[in-house]
Amino acid sequence: MAQPDHTAWGRRVSAMAVIAATGVAVIYIPQPIQTLVAREFGVDASAAAAATVAVQAGYALGVVLLVSLGDRFSARSQVTTQLVATALALAAAAASPAYAVFVALCFVAGATATVGQLLISAALRLAPPVTRARTAAVLLGSFIVGLFVVRTALGTVAEVIGWRGAVVACAVFVLALVPLSLRVSPADSPSDPPAYGRIIVSIPRIAASSPTLRLMTAVHVLCFMAFISLWSMTTVYAVTELGLTVTQASLVGLAGLAGGVATIAAAPLHARYGIRRSLTVCIAASLVGAVLIAIVPSVLALTLIALFLVSAGISSEQVSTQAVALASVDPSENGRANTVYMAATFLGGSLATAIGSQLFLLAGFAAVGVMGAVLIASAASLALLAHRRGMLSPAR
Repeated sequence: MAQPDHTAWGRRVSAMAVIAATGVAVIYIPQPIQTLVAREFGVDASAAAAATVAVQAGYALGVVLLVSLGDRFSARSQVTTQLVATALALAAAAASPAYAVFVALCFVAGATATVGQLLISAALRLAPPVTRARTAAVLLGSFIVGLFVVRTALGTVAEVIGWRGAVVACAVFVLALVPLSLRVSPADSPSDPPAYGRIIVSIPRIAASSPTLRLMTAVHVLCFMAFISLWSMTTVYAVTELGLTVTQASLVGLAGLAGGVATIAAAPLHARYGIRRSLTVCIAASLVGAVLIAIVPSVLALTLIALFLVSAGISSEQVSTQAVALASVDPSENGRANTVYMAATFLGGSLATAIGSQLFLLAGFAAVGVMGAVLIASAASLALLAHRRGMLSPAR
């Protein structure tokens, strides 16, 4: 297959990044409105994180059942269909008559919001080799930008028009991306795709056949668990421990947004300094951030710096680990390899959110910081093991 022109490819990746960012942002919609939704439905603090857990669990299931179809169907048809389904699920969630219904519809929206994973898998197959790291960095950076645009803006919007109106606005925005998807999502599809049943049953085989895929997945899962446990409690922390309003608490998300911008800006450095050095710096930065939160959670300025370090470090870590993981399998199996990588990530994320919420209730935000530091330190030990086994070579 002919590789695309570099300049045209860059513009196309930028357009795909908008779609990818929106898809990932969907799974963070429940977080900034968590206190408002819980208040309306009379949900106590111990159950308030249920929608956040559900949307991540749905995303993990969607990665298994839907992203793996990228080895069978074109990204263009699948992304477009899933955008429509996500918009419908969000619109229905906005009309929920009970909290249990809202949680269930968040699960459905999470499952269909996996468009970013479809796009990154398809884009890495098509990207010219010299732009592969930058392609990954732009798309992954867009994930975190989308995430924190939602965190920063949605709480403010929800206080003005209500959480239901804010979720409807999200549904409309998702639906508006359908024409863009029809123009820029990759239209190529496998020439001899396996049957869906064969795709699903082959996922464990692909994971078992690649030690690199398994180890890189483990590194990222541990880092992401730290990231999501900290951010899932940030709004509650800002409101209950710092006494901020929901609008003020949403502005804490600017630290994460800056982390996403830093990921995109640092994209050329991955190729220049190599995977081993990049991964070392990224994990170290995120570890420093988690330790800061564990030590001084009551100092807002330091917490903002810490959250920036965690966000920039972990999103940039994914640039390296995901590229190495997907390069370790045959290109025709990229979709299923990405399924292994991302399903494990969000299953770990949902578990970390549940544990983090209970830790927060027991011992506050500092305890969640300790949990994050332990998880990132564990990831660092696995990254060192991967280096010793010669796995941190440039993606093929």
